[in-house]
Amino acid sequence: MSETAIHQPTSNRQLPAKAGPFLILAAALLWSLAGLLVKYIPWHPLAIASGRSLLAALVFVAAYRQRLLRRFNWTTLISGLALMLTQTGFIIANKMTTAANAIMLQYASPLFVVIFGAILYHNRPSRRETIALGLALAGIILFFLDDLSPGSLLGNLIATGTGVTFGLVFLLNSRPECDTPLAIFIGQVTTFLVGLPMLVQVRDVTMPSILAILVLGFFQLGLAYFLFGIGIRLTRPLSANLLALLEPIANPIWVFLVLGEVPGWLAGLGAVIVLGSILYLNLERLRQPVSP
Repeated sequence: MSETAIHQPTSNRQLPAKAGPFLILAAALLWSLAGLLVKYIPWHPLAIASGRSLLAALVFVAAYRQRLLRRFNWTTLISGLALMLTQTGFIIANKMTTAANAIMLQYASPLFVVIFGAILYHNRPSRRETIALGLALAGIILFFLDDLSPGSLLGNLIATGTGVTFGLVFLLNSRPECDTPLAIFIGQVTTFLVGLPMLVQVRDVTMPSILAILVLGFFQLGLAYFLFGIGIRLTRPLSANLLALLEPIANPIWVFLVLGEVPGWLAGLGAVIVLGSILYLNLERLRQPVSP
């Protein structure tokens, strides 16, 4: 979720600049718990998405209060709806395919930003961007070839869709008129409403599932966004994005350690290629001096 940078709700003057990267890493580590917890909770994916977003929305209300409603506009609304599609799609995909596939296909979003920029704003892709797009496409194809069963194919397709919608979130949030905290709040409220019919039908309510949904909402999503919002102000943007790559790396590791889920070798190769394409896309900017 790292590309959705948010403005911090409180002043960071008391925090030293060197705290920024640690806050980004903490946020990425919390985000990485999604794959494991979603697979652990025996509920319908929309019910999980709804419960998680309700709790995350409460965190945002507590952190921002009346400041959430300062700049409502169409760009902010569409960004929030795109985030809703990203969140619900990720949880559905996580139930249908491996955690590695679900998170890595979502993390192909920077490449879709390039495509959206070319279509919507007529930004011609650079040679580096074109090569990165080709590499990412090859990696995505490997994810699909790894498991050709109908359920896995549909899960991979939905996960790819989350990469598209997450790319749209990032593109819209870069617009000056977009109020990113409000967009994220809209994403949580609409996700809660979309999944509410499934949430009220949940019957398998146990203490472990309740604890898992509390961790998902308050910590994995709500607190993670809060920490990232502070950390991004103390960290160079490119460094923050690279540090946040801990999420797609740690996500399948947690699932493997606890549930024993292992992606196929083709999916593993695809993950390496997709991550490599993202790093290659940022390599030129990484070499340039950037003021903190």
